[in-house]
Amino acid sequence: MKTKEIIVFAALLLFALLPNILIVCLASDVSSFGDRLLYIFTTLALYGAGLCLFHRRAYLYMISLGFAFSIFEMFHLFLRGSTTSMLYLYMWFKTPPEVLWSMVMHYFWIIPTTLILWVGFYVVAHYFVERKHIAPLRWRLPVFAALVAIFYISPMHVCPTSFLSQLQNLAAFAIHVERTLPEQRNYSYDISPNKSKADETMIIVLGETSYAQWQELDYQDSLAIRFDSVYTTCPVSGVAVPLLFSRATPTDPLPFFVEKGFIRAFNEAGYYSAWLSNYGYHDHFLMRIADDCSYLSYLPFQPDTALLTPFREAMSQPLQRHLIVMATQGGRDSISFAQTPYLLRQLTDSLRVTHQPAVLVYIGSDNIHLTDNYSELHVPMMIWTNPNYRYRHHPLLRQLQAHRTQRFSTDGIFHSVLHLAQIDCPLIDSTKAIGCEKFEAAEKIYYLDENLCLKYLP
Repeated sequence: MKTKEIIVFAALLLFALLPNILIVCLASDVSSFGDRLLYIFTTLALYGAGLCLFHRRAYLYMISLGFAFSIFEMFHLFLRGSTTSMLYLYMWFKTPPEVLWSMVMHYFWIIPTTLILWVGFYVVAHYFVERKHIAPLRWRLPVFAALVAIFYISPMHVCPTSFLSQLQNLAAFAIHVERTLPEQRNYSYDISPNKSKADETMIIVLGETSYAQWQELDYQDSLAIRFDSVYTTCPVSGVAVPLLFSRATPTDPLPFFVEKGFIRAFNEAGYYSAWLSNYGYHDHFLMRIADDCSYLSYLPFQPDTALLTPFREAMSQPLQRHLIVMATQGGRDSISFAQTPYLLRQLTDSLRVTHQPAVLVYIGSDNIHLTDNYSELHVPMMIWTNPNYRYRHHPLLRQLQAHRTQRFSTDGIFHSVLHLAQIDCPLIDSTKAIGCEKFEAAEKIYYLDENLCLKYLP
């Protein structure tokens, strides 16, 4: 190769490797020195294997086809701080086209920019790089064989064999979800409606929030009990929330496929249910949960406080019992999280003056900055009860206070909220209901990572 061609070839290759370079510098799941070294080694092996197969110009053409995914990878890196997972890709594939388009429109400038860069890359490669192999065949074959062998021994989830394995597992998971949907739709808890005339309210407020963010917020309310050791079950809302709403756990996901979440149980107990959200309206798994509600309100790209209007509308329904689920942006950015105190204050003020029992649960469904550092699994939880509820349920409040420092996994929310609402459901596990006297602190916290691999915190 001539000097000029070497410079051009190296520059184009470095440009194609830009997402990988950023991952080494910024990705939370490639954070230790050993992880970085292994990632670099695996990446170079992948690119080197391609260079052994094609001549130099064709090789550049081939790697330029990955620019679209490179943009997606960098978008995920800056949004979530980690490498792209199979589950995250699946969420995008399940997003309705019209919703996907509305989201892409905010970043429309990326499309022409990518096209210009791709055309420029192609032109430079075409005119400055020759159609010749990097080395003779007798050298390329053994090197290619050695590089391919690396992929079978590399433990990195980004290597081709792991990538294909994850893709296969995710495809099987998606097929199973669709096959079990009819069975799940007909599921019933066989709960008899409570004939009491008392007006009762349960509000669940979800937010992608870390415990550290919640501590900085320093939200104070004399009627609120804050829990110190609550851990999420997955860093992705599409998994964390179903595990939170159902009896499914990271170690036993089967109930998610064949049962309904606790919204169905509340419906059977005579509650009027509502799902209010300004986030996750395009998420396939969250929509399956929301479909059980009698009232749905989606306000995409609106602030969390915009949910107060549909909240008042849902509460105005002339029924005795109300279950309101509010899926907020929470701690996704400083603007939305700054509104959390006002949102919670407005909700509690509306319940504080009523003479009927009411409970509000605020919980971080997942943490958008989750890393292999298990302290990042830590999410906030607060249970607020109005005076009337406290008057009626003194023993339950004492149990909540007693358990506020004990280890709790969000897969126990199903059992806890039904117990708080005093709904008689035979599937409630008293050892997981944090307001129950029989509650047992979790010895291990099991969770699923972004590639649905089971892990646990000791």
